[in-house]
Amino acid sequence: MGKPKIRPPSKVNALSFPVFGLTWHGTPATPKNDGVSFTAYCGGGGSAKTGVGNKIVCDLVAQEPQQQQPGGEHDNLVNQSSSSTTSHRTIEISTGEALCFGIHAFRPYDDTLQMIRLVACVGDEILLYGIPIHCSSSNDDGSAAEQELNEGAILLAKANVGNGYGANVATYTAMFHVQQNQLQHLIAVGCENGHLVVFQIATNNASSSSSSSCELTKITECKGHTKAICAIQFHPRGQELLSSAKDGTARIFSVSTGNELAVMKCEVHDPNGPPPPTTTTIDPSKSSTIKTKDPRMMKRAPQILVRGCAYGDLEGKTIYTIASGKRGAAFLTQWKTLVSLGNNNDQQQQQQQLNIRQEYRVQCSPVPISATSLSSDCTIFALGSVEGSILLYNLETKSVLKQFKEVHDLPVTCLASRPIPTALMLPGELEGGVNFDAVSASADNRMGCWTLQKRSRIKPVRVKSSSSYSRKKGPVEQFVWNIVRIPLLLLLVLVMVAIRDVTVVCREEFGMPAVLLDMGAAGHCLYREVLWAEDTRPGIKFVPV
Repeated sequence: MGKPKIRPPSKVNALSFPVFGLTWHGTPATPKNDGVSFTAYCGGGGSAKTGVGNKIVCDLVAQEPQQQQPGGEHDNLVNQSSSSTTSHRTIEISTGEALCFGIHAFRPYDDTLQMIRLVACVGDEILLYGIPIHCSSSNDDGSAAEQELNEGAILLAKANVGNGYGANVATYTAMFHVQQNQLQHLIAVGCENGHLVVFQIATNNASSSSSSSCELTKITECKGHTKAICAIQFHPRGQELLSSAKDGTARIFSVSTGNELAVMKCEVHDPNGPPPPTTTTIDPSKSSTIKTKDPRMMKRAPQILVRGCAYGDLEGKTIYTIASGKRGAAFLTQWKTLVSLGNNNDQQQQQQQLNIRQEYRVQCSPVPISATSLSSDCTIFALGSVEGSILLYNLETKSVLKQFKEVHDLPVTCLASRPIPTALMLPGELEGGVNFDAVSASADNRMGCWTLQKRSRIKPVRVKSSSSYSRKKGPVEQFVWNIVRIPLLLLLVLVMVAIRDVTVVCREEFGMPAVLLDMGAAGHCLYREVLWAEDTRPGIKFVPV
């Protein structure tokens, strides 16, 4: 069988290198802030001197600032949405000999630099870049350095997570610190050795945009996972950190102390089906080797990979995990926290263990899942399988809304869901007429954009073919046509009247038997009774000659 055809408006773009990390940040246009749609992907040819193309590619679509018009906010919003223009820029950041495996884009709430921040996980380091949203035109006396800062990426800060840690994934949150009475900007990094490292972004009071104005300070390190971290996310209030790893568990840690608050052990068997075979451990210290009921059959315990984890509400009481083995089906599990995360005594809450209860577990894919991403409104889970398929899973109905089968030649390495609800539009979507729900990438040098829409909102312009093409009339032809068309119309009216009289007066003469026997009678009736009357008929009078 051939490869499945990708139907528009979904699309796939060819890239020049394998992709291992993907992020998507966007904000709609408002009267106070301009709209931004920012996507970035990272990867390359290898982590050695022979590797080529190790870089980060950023695509920025920004709405150009408009002058404030007199009137209310509603009028300004309408004028801005109807007459605004967008600008598109592509920025490349080289990572040298090291590969970048994880990136995360965000924009702080109190942003004064007008930049998109980008966290890149490169080896044992994390790099914090700033990408200006708008390119300010440089004056004649402006230096080349200022022009480069306005157009390219600026390295704001970098930090080392630990020797041999291997940074995999990163995320960001802003948390208000009550004691310090200020807003804290935190970055969490998940590592290959199972550790979680939390950094705080400290900015100087100076308003300059140089790299010295930003510093990453390590505040805590969370330990508990025994294998590589797959996904991390901050609690909506920023006090806890949720993570999932290849050790088959998802865990919650305290951001301030690093203590482990809860452990969720995921399973990959159907809860409605028969239970898995009972096994007994031969050596308690080695859980990877187990013995079945038949002592002659020895096998290794199946490895459970928890590829995704996310909070499902704004209170942080609902948690979703996606787990699968190296083969077999993947299962989505919903968990509920029975202890409120918003206790008045923060210190007591950070030391208290959370009581987690499993609500349900359903199969979400018949094959293992390799990448996940939850939408901003917590309704659609984008899943990428090892077969290269993309699934848009609805959490409310517990079913797959749409599936794109084997659109990638290799397992999906990274996914990014839509950063804002579908009802809102990002810059560039008004011209295209398509709101994409997810973006995926793989090591097959391809990146796909997927949507639930069946067609674009913009109707295509139909181009006339050469057979139906009619040339434009010249002035002489148009003049003759204006003169002739009125007599032609009158002639058409007379013909219609004659046909009506024939059907009434000469009905018998024009019948099928009469026409076959005597055609002259039909002609005589048509001429003398309908078209031209004899002068001897009563009531007919001709002008004397």
